[in-house]
Amino acid sequence: MKVCIAGSRRLPKGQGPRLLVRTLAALPDDTIILLRSPMTGEPGHFEASVQALAHVLGLEVKWYAPEPTDTARGRASVYVRDITMIEAADLILLFFTPLESHDGYSGTAHLMEKSLDADRPMYAYTVADDGTVERVGEYDPNNLFLDITPVV
Repeated sequence: MKVCIAGSRRLPKGQGPRLLVRTLAALPDDTIILLRSPMTGEPGHFEASVQALAHVLGLEVKWYAPEPTDTARGRASVYVRDITMIEAADLILLFFTPLESHDGYSGTAHLMEKSLDADRPMYAYTVADDGTVERVGEYDPNNLFLDITPVV
């Protein structure tokens, strides 16, 4: 199974492992966690936290970075990366701030849009500064993954 996990850069630091430990621990041993990274530099704190937790649990991690081409340069290469990652995933878990879930469009929101376009099961959550988590959306018409998504 391949699980794409993405969180907003604006999420409170340290929330990734707390939210996902039970979910990742419940996944089959051969699960591959798909994470996004920038073209250059280090991944965001959320993705870095998820990677560390996956490592502790013995889960493989595959990173997806933008790869500019003649037809997809700059920001367009980020969108291509997102689409490629979603098409490879069996399940998508997305984490936003409460403000982003109501008011804005972000790279994480782009992943949600592409999850729906690709007809992939997806669960979306908000994480407040105090650590309160709320499920704010899902698309899993056959409830294939309901039992392994974060308990909130």
